[in-house]
Amino acid sequence: MPGSVTSPPVPAAAPATAAAPATASADSHGALLAALRKRVFTGRVAELRLLRELLLSDRHGCFVVWLHGMGGVGKTTLLRRFADEAEAHGRTARSIDMRGTEPTPEAFLAALEAQGPTSDAHVLLIDSAESLGPLEQWLRDEFLPRMPAHVLLVIGGRRPPSAEWRTDAQWWHALRSVELDGMDDTEAAQLLRNRDVDEATVPELVRAAYGLPLALALFADARERAPHPDGPYPGWELSDSPDLVRELLRLLLRESPTPDRSDALHVLALARVTTEELVRHALEIPAAEARTLCAWLSCQSFVHTTADGLVPHELVREALLADLRWRGLETYERLFRRLHAHLAERLAERGGGRWAFGAGLAYLGRTNRIAREAADWHGADRLQLRTARPADLAAVLAAVEKEHGGTAALLARQWWDQQPAAFTVAENGRRGIVGTLVAPCLEAGSTGLPDDPVAHAALEHAAGRSPLRRSERLLLARWSTGSAVAAGYALTTLWATTPGLAMSWTCTAPDQRALATLLELYGQQRTAPLDGPDGCRGAAPYVQDWRSATFDRWAEALRTRLLSDDPAALPAPAASATAPPMPWPEFAEAVKHAYRSALDPRQLAESALLSTRLVAPGADAAALRTALTETVAQLRALPGQRQLADVLEITYLSGPRSQQAAASRAALSFSTYRRRLAAALTRAAELLRERELYGSVTR
Repeated sequence: MPGSVTSPPVPAAAPATAAAPATASADSHGALLAALRKRVFTGRVAELRLLRELLLSDRHGCFVVWLHGMGGVGKTTLLRRFADEAEAHGRTARSIDMRGTEPTPEAFLAALEAQGPTSDAHVLLIDSAESLGPLEQWLRDEFLPRMPAHVLLVIGGRRPPSAEWRTDAQWWHALRSVELDGMDDTEAAQLLRNRDVDEATVPELVRAAYGLPLALALFADARERAPHPDGPYPGWELSDSPDLVRELLRLLLRESPTPDRSDALHVLALARVTTEELVRHALEIPAAEARTLCAWLSCQSFVHTTADGLVPHELVREALLADLRWRGLETYERLFRRLHAHLAERLAERGGGRWAFGAGLAYLGRTNRIAREAADWHGADRLQLRTARPADLAAVLAAVEKEHGGTAALLARQWWDQQPAAFTVAENGRRGIVGTLVAPCLEAGSTGLPDDPVAHAALEHAAGRSPLRRSERLLLARWSTGSAVAAGYALTTLWATTPGLAMSWTCTAPDQRALATLLELYGQQRTAPLDGPDGCRGAAPYVQDWRSATFDRWAEALRTRLLSDDPAALPAPAASATAPPMPWPEFAEAVKHAYRSALDPRQLAESALLSTRLVAPGADAAALRTALTETVAQLRALPGQRQLADVLEITYLSGPRSQQAAASRAALSFSTYRRRLAAALTRAAELLRERELYGSVTR
């Protein structure tokens, strides 16, 4: 058979009644180490119970246990602990670590015989099974079938058994595959206490290690070697310990990656989920090369494959990020900008996968100090967003009631009846829904809306600052619950993909400080808190006018802000998109006065419009007159608006004359002329407001 391994004959084994092996004397170093292992061993209760049952009782046909999990999760420790337990029960255990054994039948059998007669073995332990290579097939097809029925084989490796084990019917009951996860917080804390770590430092180390026993051991060792181990222990991050990160990555990777693989690892660390598309754009490499790198990434034990892409273990992500920063901020910033720009572009396309792209874009912001300190990003890469379904209604309303009160829940139910698509939920695997966002869209002149005071306030604000056009919408993020990070994911997505979005209003409750901090980082402008009925008491809205700064411009400014060590010192993203300084009624009145003064440079130089974005800073009356003239031409080009443009031209731009004379020249009765002139000035003001918001080209 191609690729098979030719092997020497397997030594015959004795029956199950073989004499009990000799054990280490009670005063030997081996016995002392076994006692220490037993004392400090923590957790793995279910796994040890399974192995003990298979060793001591009826195995129901199972004689191979394959333990698998990422590097550092404790496979070797568990194998050693089980070997000690087997010896304590009078069963001889033989151990082979494939890291120091050639993957050939001859080397394997030699390592086994070096520990004593094979016929004495009751338990065979194989560590580092990822190094078996072609020997795995030999074990399955030749070695194991010749072993006596009493021998229990326990294999530990970073990868699960190959498909040949799982698809061959004869192994369905003979093989048990067990995945080892990280420790929970209680087990991790106990492990540190067993190592005599100071109690005051335990919570910080537990949080930093993300349940990985290897990391707990390294962190505890680093703590013991600290200059003042008994002194106060301030909060720290992995990035504070470069030597510790190098050692951690060395043990987890077991190799020195090539430069291109290192780059791929850094993309994996930055991105929420990594795909071939992301690797290709971030590293600017051909698709085939990106595919090869992603295939290598997917084979790493600390990488989990999801429907969206590849996700690393959180501790490995933090270590790789620290490594990336130490390699040079230039490399880090280049990768960050490429990833951020690509995700923003894909999100703005409003194609498929919008929730994944929006979450990915927002997730990149966690590297910023303010974002990292404000919100809990633990497990944020596992959050999945989607539009709520009818079956989610009860859970959504319960969450709104819990965090915002009964009146809010009643209003939310009314919004559900009006706009069920306005409800977004965030899920986290088995935990189910962990966050919600209620964000209906409002339009000018909307009728039949719930009697929501915040909705009315938002529409009044828009009408007073810059009225919504017929095709424009105001996104009212009314309530959010649960994770502030999930709310950030959903808002980022909706800001980019809501059709006709002109303005967004995002409400935060007084106790939602994390979300408020993220919104401030995103450049949203906070307005005065609403202090009305129970449904909006204390709500602090954050407002963004998207008409003068499109999403791509906002994202571009945000990139620079997120990369800054002190974002507060930089202009907020889309700072030019703040609400116009002149309310709409005043703006419309200023337009009337400007047209009346269009032929008088001195009067026009005093126009309030010169302080708006209609003209460049420091522009004179001539620039304003150009804007007024171009608006008349723009009006004339619109369907059905030619007569209004003619009235403006005749009255204000073609020479001084009385309104009676202008009416005569326009061939209109005076009353009709007055109505046309009022309509023309209003329409011109709307066009000039659009010019202020969008620039000189009409949307």
